[in-house]
Amino acid sequence: MVPSADPVLALDLGASRIRAAVVTADGRIVVRRERPTPGADGPEAVIEACIGLLRAVLDDVGLATAGTIHGIGLAAPGPVDPRTGTLVEPPNVGPGFRDVPFAAPIGAALGLPAALERDTHVAALAELAFGAARGCRDFLYVTVSTGFGGAIVIGGSLYGGPDGVAGEFGHLTVDLDGPACACGGRGHIEALCSGSGIARLATDAAVAGRSAVLAARLADRAPGGLEGRDVRAAAEAGDVEARAIMDRARLAFAAFTVGLVDVFAPERIVVGGGLAAAEGERLLGPARNAVRETAFRIPGARVEIVPAALGDDVGLVGAVPLLALRRSGASAD
Repeated sequence: MVPSADPVLALDLGASRIRAAVVTADGRIVVRRERPTPGADGPEAVIEACIGLLRAVLDDVGLATAGTIHGIGLAAPGPVDPRTGTLVEPPNVGPGFRDVPFAAPIGAALGLPAALERDTHVAALAELAFGAARGCRDFLYVTVSTGFGGAIVIGGSLYGGPDGVAGEFGHLTVDLDGPACACGGRGHIEALCSGSGIARLATDAAVAGRSAVLAARLADRAPGGLEGRDVRAAAEAGDVEARAIMDRARLAFAAFTVGLVDVFAPERIVVGGGLAAAEGERLLGPARNAVRETAFRIPGARVEIVPAALGDDVGLVGAVPLLALRRSGASAD
C-alpha cells in the first residue's frame, strides 16, 4: 500500500453516530465532524446525512485543500460487500438496511471515487499503517466495544474469505451453556464480553433481584437501559453480581484469545474498542497469562497481545490505507 500524497475524505458510519474527517497521507486528521445516525428514518436518510457531513468537512478545510482530495474511504458495520460498495445487512443501524448501495451514491454526490469496507477491516488497516501493528505481516485485530468484532491480516493483506465476510470473531462460541447472543446463537464471545452483552446479563440480574445496585442503576437509566459502563462501575464499587459478570467476561476473552493463537499463530493480536480501552490490563493481562499457560508452545511464546494505538480515530485514519489498497487493485479476500 503506497498512499497518495494528497489528503482523503473519511467517513465512519456507526449505529449511534456518523463521523467524518479530512485526513492527510500520514494519518493526521485535519478537521472532523460528527452527528447522530438517523437510522430509524431508513437508509435514504442515513446516506443523505453522510453526504451532508462530508460536505461540511470539505467546507471546513476550504477550497484549496478540498481541491486536492482524491477519494473517500467509508467504514461501516458488517457485513458489507466491498466489491459493490453495498451495506449487506448491518445490525443495529435501523430498519430497511439490506443490500443498500452506499459507496456509489456518496461518491456520485461528492464527485469522488468512494471505497467501502467493514469497519473492523478499516481499523486493522489503520493499525497496520500507523498504529500498533506496524511491521507485522500476520496479525489479528480484535475490537471489544458495544459489539465484538475483528479482522484477519495474513501476509500483509486483509483476509475476507470468498465472500469478504470472514473475521466475525464476535460469534465464536466460548461457552456451550452460555447466554443467548443477539444473533440467535448461544455462548458467543459477544454475549459475554461486549458492552451490549454485559449490559444484557446485568439487566437479567437486576430484574431477577440478584443485585440491588444494578436494579437501582437500571431504574436511573430508564428508558434507555443499562450500559456496559454501568456494570463496570458497579463492579468497581464492590457489587458481587457485577463483579461476577465482569470476571466472566475476562475469562471468556482469555479463552477466546487462546483459540485465536492456536488457530492463526499470529505475530500480534491488537485489541481495540471502547470497552477494551476502559478495561486495559484487567482484560489483556488474563489473556496473556492464559496464552502463556495453555496455548500451543510455539505460537504462544511468540505472539504479542497489545492495545490498539489509534483510539476513536481508527475508523477515520484507516481511510488512507483503504484507498491506497483499492488504488493498487487489491481487496479483502
